Amino acid sequence: MTCQESEQYIQDFVDDRLTGDALEAFLWHINTCKTCFDEMETSFLLKEALARLEDGTSFDLHSELKEKISLTEQYIRWHNRGAVVRRLILTVAGLMVALEMMYLYLYYL
Repeated sequence: MTCQESEQYIQDFVDDRLTGDALEAFLWHINTCKTCFDEMETSFLLKEALARLEDGTSFDLHSELKEKISLTEQYIRWHNRGAVVRRLILTVAGLMVALEMMYLYLYYL
């Protein structure tokens, strides 16, 4: 992902609307690009600070952003593990069907 592409996803990430491969690529990019991370952090801080000022709650936005990124990365890891398990189950099921077909073919020969 380029910096230009990353800029298009910043608001979607801040608003929790970024999903799938785009989310994974975005997180990888902001973890490797200080400029894009700073821009995303600024957007997050502005949005949250304005919302909190309106309702009068206290906040530690920097820690909340780090927690949001950490939870999102954890979600992606679990999602990817689930995809591997699903592929493994489908592979085993396919092999079982193939073995059953071979057995039936040999049995009726």
